[in-house]
Amino acid sequence: MADGRIRRLDGTLANQIAAGEVIERPASILKELLENSLDAGATRIRIQLEGGGMDLLSVEDDGIGIPPEDLSLALERHATSKVATWEDLQAIHTMGFRGEALPAIASVSRLELLSRARGQNQAARLQVTGGVATPAEVAARAPGTTVRVADLFFNVPARRKFLRGPGAELSRNQKVLRQIALAHFPVTFQLVQNGRTLTQFPAATDADDRAARVAAVLGEGFLANALHIEQEDRGYALHGWLGLPTYNRARGDEQYFFVNGRPIRDAVIGHALRAAYADVLFQDRHPLYVLYLTLPPERVDVNVHPAKAEVRFRDGRELHDFLFHTLRRVIAGQGGVHPQVAVPVRSLPPRAATATSLPLSCATRQVSAGAVNEHAGAYGEHPLAPAALGAGGEPAGPAEWVPDYPLGQAVAQIHARFILAQNSTGMILVDQHAAHERILYEKMKNTSHQSDKQTFIIPEYVHVTAMQMARFAERQNDLHQAGLEVSVAGPGTLALHAAPQALPAAVYGQMLADLLAEDPPWAAGDGDAVLADMACRAAIKTSRPLSLEEMNDLLRQLEGTPRFGQCNHGRPTVVQFSLADLDRLFLRGR
Repeated sequence: MADGRIRRLDGTLANQIAAGEVIERPASILKELLENSLDAGATRIRIQLEGGGMDLLSVEDDGIGIPPEDLSLALERHATSKVATWEDLQAIHTMGFRGEALPAIASVSRLELLSRARGQNQAARLQVTGGVATPAEVAARAPGTTVRVADLFFNVPARRKFLRGPGAELSRNQKVLRQIALAHFPVTFQLVQNGRTLTQFPAATDADDRAARVAAVLGEGFLANALHIEQEDRGYALHGWLGLPTYNRARGDEQYFFVNGRPIRDAVIGHALRAAYADVLFQDRHPLYVLYLTLPPERVDVNVHPAKAEVRFRDGRELHDFLFHTLRRVIAGQGGVHPQVAVPVRSLPPRAATATSLPLSCATRQVSAGAVNEHAGAYGEHPLAPAALGAGGEPAGPAEWVPDYPLGQAVAQIHARFILAQNSTGMILVDQHAAHERILYEKMKNTSHQSDKQTFIIPEYVHVTAMQMARFAERQNDLHQAGLEVSVAGPGTLALHAAPQALPAAVYGQMLADLLAEDPPWAAGDGDAVLADMACRAAIKTSRPLSLEEMNDLLRQLEGTPRFGQCNHGRPTVVQFSLADLDRLFLRGR
């Protein structure tokens, strides 16, 4: 028991305390050892595990190796070859630099360090048990280093109780390897568990090989639904793969972000990414991405956390703006990229009817151009721009298909819900409500600023209940951010003075009453969420019949709308079926 006197800690105890910060489980050890191998210039790294790394974890590389005279020094705290001065610490180029990992690992395990430096005729081996080392001895090995860590936490059994089963620990090790492999494409990695190879990543030296490694980690579906980006600005360089909003997961476990080759977690970066996907991602879903940020080392401080998983940026606001605007622009400009659907091949059930009893028809409601409406729902109808015309001045139909349109020409409407169209690559299905919702939302955003709003000479008066008036008092600022200028005109009456130009005044009046009639689904201070809610309410409803003119006009508007691949809630608006998909469906070419 301590008596209040200050003492210098025993070296082994100090290392065990340090181990509590950087060595949480086998995966923590694997990360540190892989970083050491990469800093040593390794091109081939082999990992061996037993018991998920709890019984044995070995990392073998072909790096520069450690000279025999430095072998014991490598196991002392704060001994490192990576930084020597304060200036080095301000611009770190290596993965490791603290000089804590090896001694911390050796203090809670049985560690063997075997290394041969390049240019040396023989290797040297050093063994450490619970922080106590034996003299180094001559050994045989090709140039490089092997670190074997056995019986993790054998001398601190309380720590070992916090580990999970071999399967769970193996999974954590595999996640670490995937992160490192995605950051260091030229290096070959092999993972062996109990003598069986589980993972092999060949060296990726060109664009195709790098894409293949990404596909091996996140799946082929990710590459088919991802945008490859390369952007530079203000000293920042961002490249990688950004998943389409429609290709998402229930958990954020397939998100990889690297800063100067280091996998990191950072609040600034996380917020910028969430904001970039804010109005295109379905609720409670998470995007997939593999992104690489490169910036001068002096602009980022990696000496923040012992595990080096967190960093601090010199100008976080500038970086946030760069990431947000870059990624949002890329998502908005995805153009003709649509989710690809794998079409299952099914046999149709036998029918007794003959072929003549199966007529094919496409009934569409023909209306004049003046009767074409943008929507028909709770907020009435109003005219839309003239429909796309064919060569003879008449509305273009399927017979006058224009292949230059990304979304093609409308062919029919399915169950008054989906628009069926064909383009040069195959068949397209469009969700009419979701598509119109995105169109209206983007129009409202563009016209919600004071200079772009429509101002009403005579205000639109809206009669509300006491409850609605109370909600208005709470949400007036949110409505103002969304471009709605509303004031109290008297007891139970609100006056609407201005609104975005996307819809007529009468539509906004009824919509305002509806918005205040229920608990708002948006968070306080989020004007865009109010616009999204209004766009959803005003969009063409499911079960609304459309003519070919209306369908084609909707397609043309959608093509010119940013982020048109998703509605405001993140659901897909457009799905592409390629001709190859259709051929597979009908077994063509088999």
